[in-house]
Amino acid sequence: MFDSQTNDQTQRPPKAVPVSHLAREAKWAIDTPRSYLVPVLLWFTCGQGRLSVNGEMRGYTAHNAIFLPANTPHSCEACGRTQGTALFLGGRGDLPVPGDLLHLRLTSLQQQTELNELIEGFRRDCATAGPMGDEILYHRAALIGLWLTRHDMQQNGTAQRARGVGEVPTGFGALRRSADQKG
Repeated sequence: MFDSQTNDQTQRPPKAVPVSHLAREAKWAIDTPRSYLVPVLLWFTCGQGRLSVNGEMRGYTAHNAIFLPANTPHSCEACGRTQGTALFLGGRGDLPVPGDLLHLRLTSLQQQTELNELIEGFRRDCATAGPMGDEILYHRAALIGLWLTRHDMQQNGTAQRARGVGEVPTGFGALRRSADQKG
């Protein structure tokens, strides 16, 4: 975990931590709010729990991705055997990540596989120290941020199209009733 008191970016490198370790060592509880100086992605692969962000309570289960921008106050509670990965995406300010909280419930196997592969690559590169490791981790974190943004845009675009389809008949019906009343 990161010390929330330091502003030195070298002290906030990208990091991958198992959710089980984070829940145990950080003493996750719904009544212990915290925030991190870096953007964090919580990817749950098994189990369930509760998350409170800015006072709003929500539940999570397997195949949920929760993105928390830097300095987002939150508290989390893991119920039972919760597994997954917490990605601390590092302190570089130019990282292309979403600006708001995202809670994605990935239902398709393709989406789950894509995100798993991105997270595994990030985790693997965190564990190995190789040449240009910092740059590789930065670009892996950027790719994850862009994937989250694209998935959120697709999800919101689909929802808007579905609402738009329902509005056309409603609008036409109102127009027709208006015409019938005049005539």
